[in-house]
Amino acid sequence: MDLELTNKRVLITGGSRGIGRAITRTFLAEGARVAICARGEADLVDAATELGSFGEVHHRPTDIGVVGEPAALVDWAVESLGGLDVVVSNVSAMAGPDWEASCAVDLIGADALIRSALGHMEDNAGANIICIGSRAASTAAARIPAYAGVKAATVSMIKSLSREIARRGIRANVVSPGDIIFPGGAWDQARVEDGKLWNAILRENPLRRLGEPEEIADVVAFVASARASFMTGANVLVDGGATTGIQI
Repeated sequence: MDLELTNKRVLITGGSRGIGRAITRTFLAEGARVAICARGEADLVDAATELGSFGEVHHRPTDIGVVGEPAALVDWAVESLGGLDVVVSNVSAMAGPDWEASCAVDLIGADALIRSALGHMEDNAGANIICIGSRAASTAAARIPAYAGVKAATVSMIKSLSREIARRGIRANVVSPGDIIFPGGAWDQARVEDGKLWNAILRENPLRRLGEPEEIADVVAFVASARASFMTGANVLVDGGATTGIQI
């Protein structure tokens, strides 16, 4: 299936590791031109070096939680790529119970990023916004209430945004991963320790395994593509069936 992403200009936040890195690699493989950011410069340079073998990738250290940084990032991406077609808001404070940090990055920072990007997107040209959510937004999450709360708010924010920008022919959606394992991530650490937490999370996933970043990246690329041109305001759960509630 041709996703028609060749030469699309894509900005991906949190693109240096895990899901963000896989999303970047997938867009590059589809022929897109990509700009990425992350807070940690060392990981960012490492990612850009590796990903550069797949296609055109630009990188810039950025903290989305700092006022003014999202807009500066967008301006840099537009200059680097010559415009902007797709924004993937993937960065998260991953702050567990910390409401202040979670709101600053996952909501306020993400909104500033999106609003800045919309100012550079062409009407009726296939432009779209994708936020990376979490299945934590759809279930009780006692240990990480702030993280779960802002991810739930992200779904509401994007639903409202989708109605606002539909008149411009611009789409907005959420892709919500389940439990994803990648080197250096929290679940990788739990697997190495092979304790109760790892066994419990395996039991919680009906497929008896965790997801891979590439399995999220493939869905994100599809949602961003012309093949999903009638999809907007959606929250797509990619969680191996771990969420027990029903979306109606």
